Amino acid sequence: MRVWAMICVRPAMPGVRWTATEAPASPGECLWNALPQDARAETLAAYDRDMNAATKALAGPDQAIQASAPACVGREGAPKLWIQFATTSAMIRAASARRLAPAGLTPSGLQVIWRDADPAARACFRVNSARVYGPMAEKLLNGQTCPDKKAATSVLTAAGLDLAKDTPTAAQALIHFNAIAQGEQADALLAAFARYGPAPAP
Repeated sequence: MRVWAMICVRPAMPGVRWTATEAPASPGECLWNALPQDARAETLAAYDRDMNAATKALAGPDQAIQASAPACVGREGAPKLWIQFATTSAMIRAASARRLAPAGLTPSGLQVIWRDADPAARACFRVNSARVYGPMAEKLLNGQTCPDKKAATSVLTAAGLDLAKDTPTAAQALIHFNAIAQGEQADALLAAFARYGPAPAP
């Protein structure tokens, strides 16, 4: 289907708006929340038009995103692409969650559905999201495969959605879960970079 962490709490930094109890739990969320509120609002509004508009809007403050990376990642020199993937996945989770709210689905509720999902369903999302990493995808997946792509739709049942009857909302849910998978992968890479340094060449 086309629509489809290593968790590290990072220190607060200037310009990041959160309280101690709301601290982002991943590099991606830290990077997204480090953006000025108006930049985030502009990107979320662009997402309401379409995904391409949102990614273009997010490219605007890329310099600010890269500047916040050392504090969010915990080390300087993280690969720019990993930073972009982590930030983009966090943005998509935030934006799709807004679209899913009228259906009674909250970010925490969606995370519970993901956590409790059939491993085969999560594997399908991970296989799909890992494609952007090219040659690194195989290492990221560590043997996970998706022999039955229909398995991924089981998360819709858990969310109380029907792909045929609730197509726009269901599509947003699939996008959200795909962004969770991609965020896990990007955050894990950044956490490994912070701990061990640059990865060896593939």
